[in-house]
Amino acid sequence: MARPIVAITMGDPAGVGPEVVLKALADSAVRRACRPLVLGDLDLLRKIRAGRRRFPKLISWEAGQPIGSGDDGVVVYSLSRLTPTQAQPGRPTAACGEAAYRYIKRSAELVLCGVADAMATAPINKSVLQLAGYRYPGHTELLAELTRTREVRMMLLGKRLRVILVTVHLPLMRVARELTRRRIRVTLELGHRTLRKYFGIRRPRLAVAALNPHGGEEGIFGLEEKKVILPAVKEAAREGICAAGPFPADSLFHRVAQGDFDAVVCMYHDQGLIPLKLLHFFDGAALTLGLPIIRTSVDHGTAYDIAGKDRADPSSMREAILLAARLAARQGRWRKS
Repeated sequence: MARPIVAITMGDPAGVGPEVVLKALADSAVRRACRPLVLGDLDLLRKIRAGRRRFPKLISWEAGQPIGSGDDGVVVYSLSRLTPTQAQPGRPTAACGEAAYRYIKRSAELVLCGVADAMATAPINKSVLQLAGYRYPGHTELLAELTRTREVRMMLLGKRLRVILVTVHLPLMRVARELTRRRIRVTLELGHRTLRKYFGIRRPRLAVAALNPHGGEEGIFGLEEKKVILPAVKEAAREGICAAGPFPADSLFHRVAQGDFDAVVCMYHDQGLIPLKLLHFFDGAALTLGLPIIRTSVDHGTAYDIAGKDRADPSSMREAILLAARLAARQGRWRKS
């Protein structure tokens, strides 16, 4: 049976990315679901693999070569040759940032041109990109630029919960200022479209979380619900989107976890990530909405404090790769070779 090719970026070489990628690829379920193509540093990966028989064999790959079944080992597209000084675990450098940028850029290009069917990314830290001179807050903004996409959003998901974020990495005091009817409506549109296209839900049910306690309590605790969020929900409903709310966030997530909705749209980062990580601390994954390509990711950071110590849990990386493979398979985009 043909399997989609998933391009997997190694992430920040100084973080836990190399470790969780190798651990995830040691799982036979991952290799049954896809043909992995790792973009990273072959020498560094081989150093981590040394002495660990459970890790798959690593095979050097060059652009233009066929990508085999993966039964003999995992192919690696080596895009850097970092020295031990440049890639010390837990110590990010400009060289690491340059390498991480290169892995992401080339991975996106491979999916855009059809060499790969989806991409799954290991974690980076925005500081390491900025050390290398790239002023991006993270993967999402970089991939939006590389694919010339104007509107992107993040969905974080596990088996029991999906959350979609209207705003992401903002100081809490700025969130209310950044919320607009258009921004919320576009988030609902992207969530609706993604759930239909990739998850096969014919009429997705989207719940919208309020910003303020008790949904603003008739304006006592804030007017954002009346002036911004509710009008956006009504605009989306007029477009045929099944959206409801805003609901007070303190009681909403119980209903979502019970199956009353297919996803919840959250106004800011921690509003969505706290309940998600309560239920899916290890096995959550992320999906970027709006891109012309399938891109999934881990839902954790570089964990510099445990990098190089063989303590990183690969569950999120595993789920990100499996999710990318499932979505690509549902789209039937891969070549039958």
